[in-house]
Amino acid sequence: MSTTGLAVHRDDIPSLDGLRAISIALVLAGHAIKVGPHSFAFSALCLHADLGVRTFFIISGFLITTLLLSERSQSGSISLRSFYIRRALRILPAFFLFVGCVALLSIFGVTPVPSWFWLYVLTYTVDFAPLGVWVLGHLWSLSVEEQFYLLWPLVTKNAKPRTCAVVAVVAIFASQLAYAVSRLTGANLPDNAFPFVCGPIAMGCLLAIGARKIRTVIISSKLLSDSRILLLTLLLIALLDAIPTYFGMITNSLLTLCVARLVFIPSGVAGRVLNSAPFVLIGKLSYSLYLWQELFLNPFHSRAPISTPFPVNLVVILAVASASYWGLEVRFVGLRKKFRKTQQPVASALPAVVIPEAKGAF
Repeated sequence: MSTTGLAVHRDDIPSLDGLRAISIALVLAGHAIKVGPHSFAFSALCLHADLGVRTFFIISGFLITTLLLSERSQSGSISLRSFYIRRALRILPAFFLFVGCVALLSIFGVTPVPSWFWLYVLTYTVDFAPLGVWVLGHLWSLSVEEQFYLLWPLVTKNAKPRTCAVVAVVAIFASQLAYAVSRLTGANLPDNAFPFVCGPIAMGCLLAIGARKIRTVIISSKLLSDSRILLLTLLLIALLDAIPTYFGMITNSLLTLCVARLVFIPSGVAGRVLNSAPFVLIGKLSYSLYLWQELFLNPFHSRAPISTPFPVNLVVILAVASASYWGLEVRFVGLRKKFRKTQQPVASALPAVVIPEAKGAF
């Protein structure tokens, strides 16, 4: 697939929307299942909401870093103003629509939200909130993303890729160290706070920085490009994620490897599925699905804030998310084009999208 003369945009990178579809499916499944003791086999198959979130983080780190490095290669600099405007146009309209609806429901007593919690919501610091509120608690991961959007472009703009890679590696190990210190000292800090969960995002950033070399290694290696190894790796990830102990860094590393494999070799059965129209559609709706899900799903109680039986609740979530996306979000998504630089890219600006076909890929 030739990319000569094309700028790098989200839609140019294969498999990302399909991976988003898988990720949001894991999150929805995890939130739809009632809390309680489950067998190891059941946990290995069904309870992977956190794994879906970590996949989102890896994808985000990879995509944002790819776009930033592409822009710097094209124009010699990175416009932070344009970057933040593009992010705001993508994130804020749907966010304010959802938050506004929850606020109205809270006023009428349908989904009571403590007044103090709104400060965390509106400042994108839910990941630091001492207590969660189910209908808005999932915004912790969006808060982590927003903090990443605030910090990482500053690093990428002012540092060389090699320095950025060092920063990402430090973030990976620092997050593990911070989590261990918190546990050993009994500091009782929020588990989902940015310093503890930024590791997968940093791995995605590293993947983008080293994309050309990693792509070459994966494609040239019979082991890494083998569909059976991909399948075994995915099974291993599911097993490690189901074990009630700490394999976070190992799981995140394997997950990053799978993302790289599916992006750099998008052929074969897996590639066709991830890049098929249904998966791409769900991937595009993933942000809306993420926002609206917890109004209709609540595994902690017998009734969700807005009660609908399973699987009708999933249909309702899809309908509401589709209305949000097609009725509101696409209008602002189109505006982002005005804040993209149009300079002719050079070859080095395309680290992730020059992907030859690989035979026998799963």
